[in-house]
Amino acid sequence: MKKEWKHQLTLLSLLGITSILFLSSCGLMELQEDKVNKRRSAILPPSRVFTYSYDSVWRSALTVLKYSITDQNQETGHIETDYVKPADGGWTRPDGTSNVSAGVRYKIAISLVRVRTENGKTGVKVTVDKKLERIKDFFSDPEPLESDHLEEKAILYRLERELVIDDALKRANPEVSTPL
Repeated sequence: MKKEWKHQLTLLSLLGITSILFLSSCGLMELQEDKVNKRRSAILPPSRVFTYSYDSVWRSALTVLKYSITDQNQETGHIETDYVKPADGGWTRPDGTSNVSAGVRYKIAISLVRVRTENGKTGVKVTVDKKLERIKDFFSDPEPLESDHLEEKAILYRLERELVIDDALKRANPEVSTPL
C-alpha cells in the first residue's frame, strides 16, 4: 500500500512540475514577444517636416519611390509599396555589406500629414516606415525585424532633393510648370 502511495505521489509531483514548466515557458514566450513589440514601438520611424505644398510633397514622394506601389490615397496621405525581397534587388547598404537571408522581405509605408510649424508656416510631415519581416517557413507567421533606418533616411533625403530641384526649376522658369 505504501508503494502505491509513493508511486502516486511521485506521478503527481512529476505532473505538477511538468505543468509548471509548460505554463512558465508559454509565459516566457509571450514576454519575449512583448519585448520585441515594445522595442519596435519605442523606436519611431524617421520623419521630416517640409514647408512645401501638400501636392508637391505628394508628387515628389511618388517620384522617389522606386518600388511598385500597392496602396496610395492622397486624401489620407498614405502610400504603401508591395513586398520587396532584398535578395531580389532591394535596398543595398552604402557600405556594401549585407546580411540578408532569403526569407526576409519588407514594405515601405509613407504617411503625409499637414502640420503647422513652430513659426506659423504650413508644412507636410512625412514619415517613412520600413516594415521588415522574416518568413521562416510556409506555415509559421512572419517574424517582425527591426530596421536600421538607412533606407528610410535615404528616401527622405531624395524627397528633399526632389522638392528643392522642383522649386529651383519653378523659380528659374516661372511661366512653365514642371510636372513631376
